[in-house]
Amino acid sequence: MRSRPDQYSKLDASGVALLAAGHFMAFVDRAVPSVYAPALKAEFHLTDTQLGALQGPAFVALYVAATLLAGHRGHRLSPAPLLASAAALWTLATLALTLAPTYESLLAARLVLGLAQAAFAPAALALIVAAAPPARLSRWVSMFTSGSSMGRSGALLAGGLALGAFSSGALHAFGQAPWRAAVVLLTLPNLLLVALLAWRLRGLAPARPGDDGLGRALARLGARPLGLGLHFLGSGGVILAVQAAAAWAPSVVNRACGLSPTASALLTGAVVLVAAPSGHLAAGRLMDRRLRAGGGPALVLAGGLATAVLGAVLLAGAAAPVTAAGALFLITAGGGGAALAALAGLQPLSPPPLRPAMNGLYLAFVTVAGLGFGPLLTGLVSDRLFTGPHGLAMALALVTVLAATLAVMAAALGAKAWRALARETREAAGA
Repeated sequence: MRSRPDQYSKLDASGVALLAAGHFMAFVDRAVPSVYAPALKAEFHLTDTQLGALQGPAFVALYVAATLLAGHRGHRLSPAPLLASAAALWTLATLALTLAPTYESLLAARLVLGLAQAAFAPAALALIVAAAPPARLSRWVSMFTSGSSMGRSGALLAGGLALGAFSSGALHAFGQAPWRAAVVLLTLPNLLLVALLAWRLRGLAPARPGDDGLGRALARLGARPLGLGLHFLGSGGVILAVQAAAAWAPSVVNRACGLSPTASALLTGAVVLVAAPSGHLAAGRLMDRRLRAGGGPALVLAGGLATAVLGAVLLAGAAAPVTAAGALFLITAGGGGAALAALAGLQPLSPPPLRPAMNGLYLAFVTVAGLGFGPLLTGLVSDRLFTGPHGLAMALALVTVLAATLAVMAAALGAKAWRALARETREAAGA
């Protein structure tokens, strides 16, 4: 069996924590349109469909192509300058949002943000998967993925507090709209992140030049449609449900419960802060046990999605903040656990040299399926099918149920093929 590359020997749990912090900050900046959706809707006179396009397709358009490139070549570049440069560029793109005079300029800033963030996750995952002790792979991955959901929480909490401070006059906005000043404040910690990435990861060399690229990953996916193809399909359904809820949760609470934008962001952020790591870390432990026993991700994925669907249905009828908070907890913890199971369940299906490219392909696919369609589809359903203060919540529930049904069906149909491919990959690596 191939040993882990020597160049990853410096990446321990503290290094994984730093990469998780980078993932956290990436999702803080990515979540800006969700946090300030009511303000954006009012200032630019946007429909729910336009808000959904800003949150999803505008980010995804360049992100997908760049993620595929990062999965193909990114792990061959020196990690420190690659990851630090990505963080610096997405910080500039987030700041560009604060200068946007029109909806079109908001879209342009989101395009650049997607391009800049595309390199981060594939390169970070390549480091983590290569360095993780086999018995703790899912837990190390769950530490990294927790950063994404906690980033949404951080954006909601910090963004809500900043918006409230600038709106009330407690902080001076220097003549800018409160949401614009709040976004600038949110980006300041990124400067420290850039410095830490450049310093902590210095000396780590890129992966072996001979590691397989995107062409081999695509060939393996095409040759194993039941084991890999159905896993990709089910994962796409999971991320669609997760991203739809993440994008619209503050707006749902704002409309259904009658809370102010600041209060809605704070409530949602507080729930996500607790629910997100709970779901990811619990699923990480369950997946480690499942993988050691030779099982696959289907049961963990289905359990998480069942929890999320229950939460979405409860949210559709919630009028009181406490009911909405409970429903959001179920959605966030369940969806996060299912997302972790999907990503951790991908790793045993490819030999180690192919995993960086396969992870890049996976991230590109689930981002298109989830972020590209989840927020936009929910906005379309809300505009076309539902009205009233609970219309958006009902649209979210419908999208969640449909996405979860697709994901569970794909996972169940592919469970046997998943086990066979995992066993084949394990035996080939040990030969």
